[in-house]
Amino acid sequence: MTASRRTALAAGAFYLATHVSSVAAAVAYGPALTDPSSSAAEAGATGLRVGVMLELVLALACVGTGVALLVILRDAAPALALTFASLRLLEAAVIAAGTLPMLALAWMQDAAVAAADTEVFAQALADVHRASFLVGQGLVIGVNTLVLAVMLHCTKTVPFALAVLGFAGGTLVLASDIGQLAGWVPLNGVVAGLCAAPIFAFELWFAGYLLFVGLRPRVAAAKVEAAGGRM
Repeated sequence: MTASRRTALAAGAFYLATHVSSVAAAVAYGPALTDPSSSAAEAGATGLRVGVMLELVLALACVGTGVALLVILRDAAPALALTFASLRLLEAAVIAAGTLPMLALAWMQDAAVAAADTEVFAQALADVHRASFLVGQGLVIGVNTLVLAVMLHCTKTVPFALAVLGFAGGTLVLASDIGQLAGWVPLNGVVAGLCAAPIFAFELWFAGYLLFVGLRPRVAAAKVEAAGGRM
């Protein structure tokens, strides 16, 4: 097995880890994300701490995907590869920052804060986490998916349909999150969920492609230049 194939396997594993950890974190948080005033009774401080740990795993996996793809594609598309890795690092930083209010909520439960105060602070902390999710796993991931899709298309390392799905998914998520920030689209509503579906499918397909096929060996700077210049 070549070094490039091993790196592709690592990238695919990191992508799968981002999905598993993000879903598991949402389950662990329980009602703290939707009804934070009831989180003390239903989710508990332990569930919140587990969710925090899972989101930290998610952040590390995001960094892993950026580094792995930078290693594979930096010779073919150095600017795009570095941009993608930097955006993944930014996404990871926002996700990590979003764990702080959830950890504070867990500590607040441990301290048995009065019920009236708990409801107000719990809602505020949950809103901060929701904002970090909207920025990190919304705006930033939309932009970095667009960068990734362009890079994959220019280097011809995956099927054309996969790159197109990435471009469509990134565009929809970016538009949806801008709409949510502007108040045009309900937060975490049906529209937001539908717009997120293509990018979810893209990342799963891309993860499977990395794991079972690997990136195509036709990665050369000349091909990138032929596609529109060295990027």
